[in-house]
Amino acid sequence: MAQLRDKSADFKKAGGWVVLVGMGPPKESGEFLEKFAIPFPMVCDPERKLYDAYGLKRMGVLDFLSPTLALKSFSAVAEGNLVGIPEGDVKQLAGAFIIDSSGYVRFRHLSADPADFPPAGDLLAALESIS
Repeated sequence: MAQLRDKSADFKKAGGWVVLVGMGPPKESGEFLEKFAIPFPMVCDPERKLYDAYGLKRMGVLDFLSPTLALKSFSAVAEGNLVGIPEGDVKQLAGAFIIDSSGYVRFRHLSADPADFPPAGDLLAALESIS
């Protein structure tokens, strides 16, 4: 999230809007945005209808035992990236999409694990390629 926040001016310059989707209720989502100084709007989707509509995956029980996920988790903690106790559906994975003004999905990234996000630079390059 921090890399998106840090590149918010670049997204605006490229003609893009960053909109987040979260599983929490409005109060919880607002607290999250404030706590991490996120300058983007957030759509609250506690029933995960958007997650389903866009084909975002959910982890299985065995996925939590993945050595790759364990390494990413230890690395995040070592870098000081702590977000607290997970809330909502901890099995729900995220994604990133670029949707053009006609509603066509021009870029899609489905997260393979909770730490799998495309770099902000990759999202900017994809956005600039369609502008």
